[in-house]
Amino acid sequence: MFASNINKVIVISFAQRFHLYVHAYALLLLARGLSLLQISLIESIVIGSIFLMEVPTGILADRLGRKWSIAASTFFLMCAEFLFIFARSFEWYIVIALLTGTGFAFASGAVEALVYDSLPEADREDAMKRAMGRLNSTSQIAFVIAPILGGLIIGDARAENFIPAIALTVVALGIGLLVCFRLREPATAKGDARPGSLSLLRSGFALLASNRRLRRLALLVVFSTPFTATLVTTLAPPYLVQNEASPFVVGLTLSLGSLLAVFTQRYAWKLEAWLGQARAVALLILLPGLMYWLLAAAGPIATVLLVTIMYGANDMKAPLFSAYQNALIASENRATVLSLINMFASLFIAIGAPIYAALAQTSLELAFVTIGAVILGSALLLRVYRLPEATVE
Repeated sequence: MFASNINKVIVISFAQRFHLYVHAYALLLLARGLSLLQISLIESIVIGSIFLMEVPTGILADRLGRKWSIAASTFFLMCAEFLFIFARSFEWYIVIALLTGTGFAFASGAVEALVYDSLPEADREDAMKRAMGRLNSTSQIAFVIAPILGGLIIGDARAENFIPAIALTVVALGIGLLVCFRLREPATAKGDARPGSLSLLRSGFALLASNRRLRRLALLVVFSTPFTATLVTTLAPPYLVQNEASPFVVGLTLSLGSLLAVFTQRYAWKLEAWLGQARAVALLILLPGLMYWLLAAAGPIATVLLVTIMYGANDMKAPLFSAYQNALIASENRATVLSLINMFASLFIAIGAPIYAALAQTSLELAFVTIGAVILGSALLLRVYRLPEATVE
């Protein structure tokens, strides 16, 4: 239908993830005088702003177009990175966090909605699994390349060495913004007669309330979240350093994890084809919880291996859940419903991340055990092992 749209979204997503310093983000903020709790609070502000902006930006995407939402996302992220060059106080990091969260919110429902509506109508759900697998896989390539290049630029992780890495990140986002203007709105996302904002919001809540299957999927998305971003940006770097890893090894570990994610994201649909939907989803949700428990007891070498595997496999279910959810949502309010689901997921992360960071200040191992227990407990309470088939009711 609009195959070029998907290729352009892949380029944009690559640019948005080409962060040359993300692997040492926590180390930079520690060097600038922030504590682990402050770093986690910044992350929570990012997540909190995502929560607050999810629904408004989803409604805007459905009303004004997904193309412009993706462009706004890239612009906000670029502005945040530019300010990061000059920020030195906690207050400025709060501003950056608000811009970053708003940028992520603009993209969260719009990207999936644009991709799904750009696919041919025949066998669209299976096509979505492959398309999102390809999108997520290619995006992970940015995480493979960026930490390696960033590690060479940053060197011994002195604060002044981060400036060129941040500046190049701004340039990458600028390129992504230019590509945004080349996107095309699919016919199903166009039209003069668009529902009003309140109508979109009411229909979104009504769908989640009435569709048992979609509601079950949403609950699993929210309560089994593996906190991968918290692991990568806040918990894993100091834990790796605690286990005698150098800053370069930290970057290399995350790069290898991203390389693994290139394949796990792209071929998640094959695991489903091999095991069946229910078994595959149960495995992909339970596995991160078990690996958090192993990480708490791991030695230096095992820690590097486990962080690599967790970064690569924690979010392997994403392409599958994207297809399941989109198959149950009508085009006219697709971005709004997806944003509602993401809003609740963001709220859960915003509450959980600072709690885990506070635990980490006492013991990183305790934080890992707690995260694992929450994932496994939630999955069992929601009976992930009896997930129904994701067909339209």
